[in-house]
Amino acid sequence: MTTFRGKCSWFGGPNDTGVSPSEGLAFYYKVSDAPDLFLEQQPAGTTGLARRLDPDQHYIACRWDYAVTPKTMLPDMEIKVTNAKTGKVAYAVPGDWGPHIDTGRCADISPGLMSALGLKTDDEVIVEFQPLGAISMTYNSIVISSGHGSKIRGAHGILDEVDEARRVTEQLAEELRARGVDVVTYHDDISTGQSENLSRITDFHNSKIRDLDISVHFNAFEQTSKPRGCEVLYVTQGTLAAKLSSAIASNGFIDRGPKKRTDLYVLNNTEMPCVLLEICFVDSEADAELYGDTFHGICAALADELGGAMTGAPDIEEELPPPTYVVPRIEIETEGDIIVIINGKQIT
Repeated sequence: MTTFRGKCSWFGGPNDTGVSPSEGLAFYYKVSDAPDLFLEQQPAGTTGLARRLDPDQHYIACRWDYAVTPKTMLPDMEIKVTNAKTGKVAYAVPGDWGPHIDTGRCADISPGLMSALGLKTDDEVIVEFQPLGAISMTYNSIVISSGHGSKIRGAHGILDEVDEARRVTEQLAEELRARGVDVVTYHDDISTGQSENLSRITDFHNSKIRDLDISVHFNAFEQTSKPRGCEVLYVTQGTLAAKLSSAIASNGFIDRGPKKRTDLYVLNNTEMPCVLLEICFVDSEADAELYGDTFHGICAALADELGGAMTGAPDIEEELPPPTYVVPRIEIETEGDIIVIINGKQIT
């Protein structure tokens, strides 16, 4: 793990007059290299990518050591940025090399990231990252929501998306809590329309303090007996999405891998890093059968990736001795003929 701590400032976008109108970026050479980082149109009077950066996106510039994090690696990395004063955390993607050492700052970040973290120029930040392929990133707090809602149903086939997404959400939360992760779950039982549903789910996520947001869904295409597999959708969390898709696939599913989607409301509007799990296809007989057989394995594999693998032997409850029953002794003195009945049975 590499950590920087120091002052920050902002950069990028049409209002960044600290760069020339034609200035480019260190490891992005065209918009198609990272389309989600850039404005749809080049700002008037400019030609460079630095001015075309979307200031609302979360990106960061540090003095990267290309021997440790090569230019080809940086676009896929996730950088944890913490407001050193408040402890508020957000995640960003590398956007450029900088700032110059003469500034006395350790990082330049986007205006959107400055706002999200409540920062102003020369406030102190903590920047943490690790090269791809290092130990798995784990999270201290996660919010997990199931897709759609009880009154606005999702995909339906051999499996029902809403019902199964709720099962996965709660079981995954249980697995993560066993690994020491603070987890909050949410299921929408109120919304009656899609827009309301998406807003309600997103608002719940944004109302919580957490490191990561997860939305649980199931895919659909057309009825088939063939396997279709799993995938994980993302906007900025490509590395994590790949790991989570691989974790689901480790239970026997086809790994369709990470899929970048910039058109999904929850991914675009949650304020913390977010991924959307597509566990399998509800209309694939092969997927449905495998899902039923490996349900607990799927949740455990995801939890291992998110919270760290369970270590040590499981706790074994102490076996208690069987209860000892004492037959009471009753002494009764009587005269004459009597009939004794115990538990409905006459005793002779």
